[in-house]
Amino acid sequence: MKKIFFLIMMISMGAFSAQAAELKIGYVDFQKIVSQSNQGKEAMKTLDSIEKAKNAIINEKVNEIKKLEEELTVQGAILNPETKEKKQADHEKLVMEYQKMRRDRDEELKKNEAEFIQKIVLDVKKLLAKIAEEEGYAAILNEAGIAYIRPEADLTDRVLKMFSESSGDTKQ
Repeated sequence: MKKIFFLIMMISMGAFSAQAAELKIGYVDFQKIVSQSNQGKEAMKTLDSIEKAKNAIINEKVNEIKKLEEELTVQGAILNPETKEKKQADHEKLVMEYQKMRRDRDEELKKNEAEFIQKIVLDVKKLLAKIAEEEGYAAILNEAGIAYIRPEADLTDRVLKMFSESSGDTKQ
């Protein structure tokens, strides 16, 4: 029994090896494309200019906070309790505004970066499809998995149909 199983495995592996030898598989590093392409460099410049503009506004808020902290430190002992309380409330409000501004800036930068990268990736995937068809690649991989695969190599619909039929689920 073990000999038969071993023989079947050897035949299967030989068939798989012969079939795999015919496959042409490529690889692409999207991170390198984003960081070194003209489109990627332009996107990063745009992000940097947005960040600098947001940081200038945030720095103004930091200066307001520092000025108010200095006033509280220097005049704290001589201020009447109501004025001191108001200045402390103003300080807390400014700190909360500052924190919100930083969060908003970070979220906006992440959103913009994701949009820029997504556009570049979509454009690169179109190019990969063209290269794959012209040069006979069955699949092109990237650091996250498969960047492109020939539609005829996608077994999803076939497997879904077989799976549905085997489980008695004929609704589709």
